[in-house]
Amino acid sequence: MYRNSRVSAQFSVSLDGFIAREDDGIGPLFDWYEAGNVETWMPGHPVPFHLSEADAAYWNSLPREGAFISGRRIFDMTKGWGGHPPNESPTVVLTHREPPADWPPVRRDGKPVPFEFVGDLDSALERAADLAEGKEIGVAGADVVQQCLRRGVIDELRVDLVPVLLGSGIRWFEHLETDIVLDDPVIVPGTRVTHLSYQVRSRDPR
Repeated sequence: MYRNSRVSAQFSVSLDGFIAREDDGIGPLFDWYEAGNVETWMPGHPVPFHLSEADAAYWNSLPREGAFISGRRIFDMTKGWGGHPPNESPTVVLTHREPPADWPPVRRDGKPVPFEFVGDLDSALERAADLAEGKEIGVAGADVVQQCLRRGVIDELRVDLVPVLLGSGIRWFEHLETDIVLDDPVIVPGTRVTHLSYQVRSRDPR
């Protein structure tokens, strides 16, 4: 928890623990978004996903964030989601660099771009908690999630486990400095993915 908001992190992960290749390519990690025939929309996304029935039911059961914290790497990789962050949630970007020279973009709907840029985790968490107004805070980006785990503010990890071995790339979990103990998972089998939801139980110093 951070103030009155639960904090969660979710990502598609290969069986050997990577969220992207070394060049930031995702390969087949998101193939499950198009593995069915149930049209499913994410607010702000220009086209629908096509999920299996089980994946769509899981997707629709998830809480929608009141705010989002993003690392700079995923922000740059997605080009700021074209000004439309996931679920259109107000987004705080944790970075020591200035926004891109061509920022902000012109949104398709003409609305203001809901992004702010801050230089440290404390400021990001404080601002996200203000924006979330008691709703969930989502966290994206390997380094930011690791910082939040070390800080002890992550309540839930949602792992979309994809049946592929990438061999190398960007790991979601490393440099944690402590043992993070999780509760047993809630498991939802999908098509080309298995959804695992873990509540974080405790942090045990080594």
